[in-house]
Amino acid sequence: MGDAPSAKLASVGLVAGWSFPATVFDSLVRRLPGNEVVAFDWSTFSADWLGSGRQERADSLPAPAVWAGWSLGGSLLLEAARQGSIRPARLVLIHATPRFLEEDGWPGVSLEDWQGLRRAAGRRPIAAATAFRRRFGLPDAPASSERLAAIDGLDWLARLDLRRLLAAIDVPVDIWLAPDDPLVPVDWPRHLDLPAHVRVQRFERGGHAEWLCHPDSLARSLLRPLADDPVARSSG
Repeated sequence: MGDAPSAKLASVGLVAGWSFPATVFDSLVRRLPGNEVVAFDWSTFSADWLGSGRQERADSLPAPAVWAGWSLGGSLLLEAARQGSIRPARLVLIHATPRFLEEDGWPGVSLEDWQGLRRAAGRRPIAAATAFRRRFGLPDAPASSERLAAIDGLDWLARLDLRRLLAAIDVPVDIWLAPDDPLVPVDWPRHLDLPAHVRVQRFERGGHAEWLCHPDSLARSLLRPLADDPVARSSG
């Protein structure tokens, strides 16, 4: 068993997906009573934790013990862990993948589809975000902004390849996926040799925003005492 502090409920950091503000997590935040919770849109998180000045700002940034990210937010959390700018006790990846684009032997979004969305976002970002949400059954509200629908977020998705990191990660990870998710294939974990402390959980129904229907399940995942994690037990 770990020491007493490791059994306490953890502070939580949340990172939203492309085109969505941090307020998309409001229903989840309401289920995290008595905990320090901080939520970010992807653009703010990438600027603060992955930007060129992140080292200078490190002392002023919050340091939650548990981080959770939806879609692009999950990919950025993995990259921040790789860079060492966050040192989580647990990661929760919601409809996220370590490699977004499809390639031989790896399921994902085709390069052509990604290029089409990027071209549209480069011309009219808010209109592109609206069409993106409509096409993939994502919530219409809260409204997007040009900053949150910027092509920078799409470029992150295209260039990040964090499969090797996830296969060797020494942090407990909860992965939440859904069948028929058009952006993150539910079977991608089968293509990696994941360690035992990377736990894959699947919703019964599909869609890239299925997590919004299960805030209670996600809250329990975020609030589970850190001492319950396999890595914590083995090191106690």
